[in-house]
Amino acid sequence: MQAHQLQSICAGDGTLAFGAGLSDPNEPDVWLRDFPGRTRLWLEVGQPEDKPLSKACSKADAVMLYAFGPAADIWWRAIESKLSRLKSLQVWRISSASAQALIPLAQRSMALQATVQEGVLMLGDGTHNVDIEPLRWK
Repeated sequence: MQAHQLQSICAGDGTLAFGAGLSDPNEPDVWLRDFPGRTRLWLEVGQPEDKPLSKACSKADAVMLYAFGPAADIWWRAIESKLSRLKSLQVWRISSASAQALIPLAQRSMALQATVQEGVLMLGDGTHNVDIEPLRWK
């Protein structure tokens, strides 16, 4: 869940909405749609296969993927060549340490403050503060 919030903050748009991506592979985790219903931005979290990302790129103007977890580097080495042809795809790496640092911020009712400055995301809840610097892979 924290990774979903992180991607929304990094994308920097207050009109982002949760999709049915967790239960429906044809929808993103989070998306930005314009008034006529066109998908402007498709956001994903994790390490998906290349085919769903290719499908997302055909449905949206831009696709952003945030990969995290201890297996993300292995996943990227295996899939990088398959994703190189997807021009509208951006892939960002969130380090395992950064993902773990988000855990104390996860509460049933949260109020987070976020600042993005020079590529660093600063998140805080008044008690805990976390600095995250996503690494752009693609």
